[in-house]
Amino acid sequence: MKKLFSILLSMTLLVCMPGLFAVGLPRGRAADAEGAHDLFVSPDGDDAAAGTKLEPLRTLPAAKEKLKALKGAVGADETVHVWLRGGVYELAETLRFTSEDLPNVTFAAYDNEEAVISGARALSGFAEETVNGVRVFTKTLDPAVDDVQFKSLFRGEKQLPVARYPETGYFTVKDICPEDDLWTAENTPWELTLGQRSFYADPADLAVEFTNPTDVQVRILHYWHDELMFLTGIDRATGKLSLSRPSSMLIRNIDRYYFENVFEAMNEPGEWYLNTKTNKLYYVPEEGETADALTLRASSLERLVEISGVSGIGFDRVRFTETDWTVPVPCGWWSGWRTDFGIDAPQAALDVRGAVEAEYAENVSFTGCEFINLGATGVKFLNGVKNSRVDSCLFRNIAATGVFVGGANCLPEQPDCTGSITVTNNDISGYGRKFFCAIGIQVTYCDGAEISHNEISDGYYTAISDGWVWGYAYQLTNNIKITENLVYNIGQGWLSDMGGIYTLGIQPGTVISGNVFHNIAADPGEGGYGGWGIYPDEGSSQILIEKNLVYACGSDSYHLHYGKDNIVRNNIFALSAESQIRTLSKFEGHKTADFTGNIILTDSGVPAFSYMQDPAAFTAEGNILWDVTNGDNLFVTKSGNRYEAMRLKKAQKQGFIGENIVADPGFADPLHFDFTLSEDSAAVRNGFEVWDLSEAGTREGTTVGFSLAGGQTAYNDHAAATAETGKTACPYCGIVHEGFFRKIVGVFHKLLYFIVHLFEK
Repeated sequence: MKKLFSILLSMTLLVCMPGLFAVGLPRGRAADAEGAHDLFVSPDGDDAAAGTKLEPLRTLPAAKEKLKALKGAVGADETVHVWLRGGVYELAETLRFTSEDLPNVTFAAYDNEEAVISGARALSGFAEETVNGVRVFTKTLDPAVDDVQFKSLFRGEKQLPVARYPETGYFTVKDICPEDDLWTAENTPWELTLGQRSFYADPADLAVEFTNPTDVQVRILHYWHDELMFLTGIDRATGKLSLSRPSSMLIRNIDRYYFENVFEAMNEPGEWYLNTKTNKLYYVPEEGETADALTLRASSLERLVEISGVSGIGFDRVRFTETDWTVPVPCGWWSGWRTDFGIDAPQAALDVRGAVEAEYAENVSFTGCEFINLGATGVKFLNGVKNSRVDSCLFRNIAATGVFVGGANCLPEQPDCTGSITVTNNDISGYGRKFFCAIGIQVTYCDGAEISHNEISDGYYTAISDGWVWGYAYQLTNNIKITENLVYNIGQGWLSDMGGIYTLGIQPGTVISGNVFHNIAADPGEGGYGGWGIYPDEGSSQILIEKNLVYACGSDSYHLHYGKDNIVRNNIFALSAESQIRTLSKFEGHKTADFTGNIILTDSGVPAFSYMQDPAAFTAEGNILWDVTNGDNLFVTKSGNRYEAMRLKKAQKQGFIGENIVADPGFADPLHFDFTLSEDSAAVRNGFEVWDLSEAGTREGTTVGFSLAGGQTAYNDHAAATAETGKTACPYCGIVHEGFFRKIVGVFHKLLYFIVHLFEK
């Protein structure tokens, strides 16, 4: 009977195997995958147990310690699994792996069970009160029992917000206080900082009496950075606000700011406040919640996992969640003058630590994991990390960067070198939630990396950043393959100087190909600028940019600051608001790029090219150009002022651009962002090489994370969703013209251009 059962079971597995693999990556491991040295852990286990399936351990630290005894007994090629049964594993302190630990260990969710690693603790026992005219639940914390240092609170799978003031919108800095600055304009270490420790608000904006001013956080939005500091003093008569640390960038009287963690503004369901002087916690309940049944989870732990000096540590189908945030302090190799005064990095939330960090290790992997509700960067690969990957993971509500890759700017053979990193097939949405200037995926110094098939959305700053040298000095970063990524809804009008992708420095072998970038918008206010699709910034050189679709950006589809020897070919640059290609912002006397075979689609007289400061700076030949409304009536500019535009033919006569093809490329429906090209379109007939736009984003047929069925999201699905809000507005009146009226406006524009350029020289 046993033999017959075995035969039937084997036949069943053979028949079902194709179907099992068709549904995507397996969520866990079956019982028959257990190894001789594997351990089991369960929240219901016992750390004194054997660690078997029937007698599991209870905690991850216990499993890690038990494995140390196996050093020397496990083969070098053997991977040991620690199987995590379903449940929440609460960490009171960071789980640290060092050279003393057993290498080649994977912590994996068992079967289809959901294993969660959390940095939070439960709070219950609330009472009901009325505060600010609304019903609230309160609990006075006991420092002997409760954690009273937390700044992050959770209910279920939701991170709860602190109240802000004003509740919507912003205040504007009224004036600055030079007498409190660390530096003057003459001795500043950087032209964009004075180390300001105070500023003046309009006294009328300080109508609220803060219960505990030192609990209140001040958020300033300017340039490409958001300052975050606490109040240390407030003068209501003059409006002077004193800050807990110096600003990293210049505070100006045009900058927006607001307050966070304001007790008096707490009135919406889900908002909370912790008075650090009285240790009293306040929470505004949702409808139907009762004080006696309420359980919240609080976290003061910033980092969950740290890997240093041991290789082969992996996590498979594990959720990392519920960590706290701290005010960033200068760290590592990019600190300098900031260290003495506690000034955080003025770009890319660089100083924010990782919820998961690794250094001096190889073959570190995170596969099919979830990173949710984290107060830091999701994953950081730092000095000396090699041959490691983040694959098919889900990132939601991340305080800073999703994935950070970067060691020292050293020679490839040196131990501090980071290299051969893969970040692929990840879904990153809602990053930079506490530190707005954070990046979706950032690569600083790295000897080779693959950034592919990721979907990145809903951030307030750049989605992908590559390189970390401003200018032409040596940098380790090279051979970075940035391919088939889908990026959209970036910037959202908060900060300036950003891109769907942002690059720096000389990068031989780097390729940007097959990506889709759209709806990237910078701060539209005074002092705001720069929502670009592809943004090669200072010194970007030797980069191949091909077969990318970029559209509906607030500034330009492509913008080079300065660089050299870049190739930009066979891309689609379409319907961005200021121009499609901003050739450069700083001319240095050499060729910056060759633009060949691109489709450049503009509308309503928006220039096809801008900032054509010198004919020697670039070549532009064999591109296909068209204006949706004005047809072949195309314009370019020498500057950013579109009213100084010249006709395309005049620009050709003056030698700014070469011979190009003026023809309707034949997109299916460009105004609704369907950029499909038929085989008989003018673009294809003129040699444009079509690629599969739907390849951008997560791969079809895989599961990203264990709670979200991923799969390919085609670019035109997003286009349809944003068609009404993402259309390029008329540059003269700001209205998106439709139908017959659009045609009338087009005729008017042609007449306007005829008059303006009637007396062209």
